[in-house]
Amino acid sequence: MNKKKLTDLLKESHSATHALVEGVDPEIRVYKEQDWRIRDILGHIATWDREVTKSLNAFRLGEEYFIPDLEEDEFNERAVFERKKLTYQQVLMEWEEAREDFIEAIQRIPLDQFQGNLLYPWGDERGSIQELVAYMVEHDEEHRDEMKEAILASKVE
Repeated sequence: MNKKKLTDLLKESHSATHALVEGVDPEIRVYKEQDWRIRDILGHIATWDREVTKSLNAFRLGEEYFIPDLEEDEFNERAVFERKKLTYQQVLMEWEEAREDFIEAIQRIPLDQFQGNLLYPWGDERGSIQELVAYMVEHDEEHRDEMKEAILASKVE
């Protein structure tokens, strides 16, 4: 798969999420146990887009990046907590910028490196850029489905 195809997948996934949340109350609760709302999910996606971008940039430079001592649930909770102080507009802006940076990182990787094997930011897995993009699109889809369900449930209440 070429760069354009991968970046198109990322853009399409992002656009689908954008269409879902546009005009929707960002305070709709998606995960009751963790008290994650739509705004928190968008911030969570932005966090992982940023981490993936760091891995891609390191790979381009012949280095590796991963989150040391990652305890994923703890990492996610901390990232959501840090964004609670942001306005919804700031969360949206970060979410948009993080995806743009992710796409730009892919574009900057030289073609001769593009088929390489990189360390993913969670640190215990390696793979191709294509597989990494597939993971992140799937990540978007999972959260988009959960947000859609929460939005529908909020209309019934």
